[in-house]
Amino acid sequence: MRPTAERSTLLAAATLGVGFGGLLDVILFHQILRTHHLVSGYVDPTTLSGLRTNVFADGVFSLAMLLVVCVGGVKLWSALVAADPERPPAASAVGGAAVVGLGAWNLFDVVVDHALLGLHHATYPVLDAYDLGWLVASLALVAAGWIAVEKATPTAARADADAD
Repeated sequence: MRPTAERSTLLAAATLGVGFGGLLDVILFHQILRTHHLVSGYVDPTTLSGLRTNVFADGVFSLAMLLVVCVGGVKLWSALVAADPERPPAASAVGGAAVVGLGAWNLFDVVVDHALLGLHHATYPVLDAYDLGWLVASLALVAAGWIAVEKATPTAARADADAD
């Protein structure tokens, strides 16, 4: 078990990663590449009114993810200020936790939004190989972040934390 201050820091970094993951998704895939929109599985974006609805939903989603980034940033700042100055979390652990959050958001997106709800897909309008690729990439991000967190915590420090 990790010390409470370290857990708080890593959870805050993961929250920040979730927000950045959502913003990266909406900016890159919804706005720049225009492969899909948030509700394109329910509202056809090929009509003007449908496109307006989809762009509005993308904007609301962007604001929600910005709020998540702000909450994660405030929580991370608070956790770092409260952390034990003798044993601060490693930057690679904090970065790894953010990558876990980014991957977790993408994993949620592909499983819940794409596959279960059919809210949208990686490429409009159907579930396809790009969704599978998104799933694999999401799992890879979570794994890479997790490995970074684990590698940043020396075995002796983990043993000390377990003894607490």
